[in-house]
Amino acid sequence: MMALWVALDDSFATDELLAGAGAAAIAALVAQAACHQAGLRFRMRGGWLRPALWLPWRVVADTTAVYVALWRKLAHGEDPPGGFAEVPVDPGDDGPAGIVRRALIIGGRSFTPNAFALDIDAERAVMVVHQLVKKEG
Repeated sequence: MMALWVALDDSFATDELLAGAGAAAIAALVAQAACHQAGLRFRMRGGWLRPALWLPWRVVADTTAVYVALWRKLAHGEDPPGGFAEVPVDPGDDGPAGIVRRALIIGGRSFTPNAFALDIDAERAVMVVHQLVKKEG
């Protein structure tokens, strides 16, 4: 929330940063109260965040692929070779931890500009993604 505040406010003045910290604290308090009211108990597992270390590289690679496809479209009229792909994933169980795991997997895969995760087929342990520029995995 603090990063969102700074991005929207576009200022690093001390009073603005303090206001952003206050807004972030209020948002955290509201989120905690909502989880308490709903009876949710969540424990993040460190291994779930390990794939996030690759996100910066994936963003750079996918952005490059999208810009190359845009250049080819503008310069030569070639449509990008997009389509659907299946990515192997470990969907986890059907409990609350598995639901959070799948949400993180889908969010992480949809974070890059070239791919958008559509669904996870738990029976086949694959995630269906749409890619603007189709590539393996």
